[in-house]
Amino acid sequence: MRTLRTGDDLRGSSLRLTAQFTALVLIILAIVGTIVYFIVCTSVTESNERALVAATRLDSPQDAPSGTFLSLIDGRTGNQLISSDDLPPGLLDTDAIRAVAGGGGDVQNRRTVDGRDYLLLTTSATGDRNHDRVVQVALDLHESTEELGRLATALIVGGLIAAVLAFAAAYLMARRAIRPLAEALALQRRFVADASHELRTPLTLLSTRAQMLKRRPGPDLPDDVTASVDEIVADTRALTEILEDLLIAADPRTVADPTPVDLAKVADDAIALLHDEATRRGVSLVRAGDPAPVTITGSRAALLRLVIALSTNALDHARSAVAVTVSASNGKAFVRVTDDGPGFPPEVASTAFDRFASRRNDDGATRHYGLGLAIVAEIVERHRGSVTIEHPQTGASVLCVFEPSR
Repeated sequence: MRTLRTGDDLRGSSLRLTAQFTALVLIILAIVGTIVYFIVCTSVTESNERALVAATRLDSPQDAPSGTFLSLIDGRTGNQLISSDDLPPGLLDTDAIRAVAGGGGDVQNRRTVDGRDYLLLTTSATGDRNHDRVVQVALDLHESTEELGRLATALIVGGLIAAVLAFAAAYLMARRAIRPLAEALALQRRFVADASHELRTPLTLLSTRAQMLKRRPGPDLPDDVTASVDEIVADTRALTEILEDLLIAADPRTVADPTPVDLAKVADDAIALLHDEATRRGVSLVRAGDPAPVTITGSRAALLRLVIALSTNALDHARSAVAVTVSASNGKAFVRVTDDGPGFPPEVASTAFDRFASRRNDDGATRHYGLGLAIVAEIVERHRGSVTIEHPQTGASVLCVFEPSR
């Protein structure tokens, strides 16, 4: 049996909540940042295209603003090519100029010269000049690229700073939110510790006295008393195991190490414990299924509680017979408890394993399912199994399926 440290457990819970909140903040910031960057990038692209179109209407390359280079062929001047004085070598796209001059449509493309990107527009549609000249405008994209780079850097740095602040704020809020839960958990653990001490002591005394009585010479006790003492010793041992399992289930700090458990032996022990109750009710309680051991890995006390809970529920509704069947097939272990009672209505199957589930019958009476089946569902979940309600032709049947130990 292992014990978890409370501080580490609560700190781990706070960190998990903080990590989830921070991840959510990062996702939101990434989405918002992507949208902002896309909008700005689109705006810069549209602004550059407007600048290109506006530059095509200039009359002289010397009138071009900084970062804009103009080349034109004016038919009124004898088709002479005139370009900006600071036009970078290799930037002029003569093929585009010849294509447009030959009557082709506008050409817009990108070129890279000396590691700098340029956006080019070659056109003959220059305002009201009636296609009497060809103009090629090259716009240096270096400044626009730097602006977008600075925006991306700002978004990334801002996102990282926001993530750090979100992590710190979320951790403080998580710790504050969990503190009342921690106090309630501490109260529960103190109650569990007190209950453990108060219940273990009388059970230990009862078991000790029964064993001392059992050791007395045979003639001193009648046979029926000797048998009853043996049953008391077995009952106290089972109760102690069940108590240990209840304490483990109630205290999250405590984890039981799984061990191989024979389900057939567990079913036999549960039937022995409930034999007198079944006899008092006039109900036959028997075990069926494989005579050989059916072993799974888990907690013997928890599985004993499971069979007792299922059998008790069946005894409450059976008319004359309850059967506990333990079997193995297709690599799985099965525990099936059946009775010849009224059975489960089909609409109850989805809620019967809820705590204190109830349903009104057709005759107006309310049928309560209490805690038994809810306990069964919790134990099955702890053992990574499944539990279902079957609907035989008569009576009721509850089936638990487990993976066998390897």
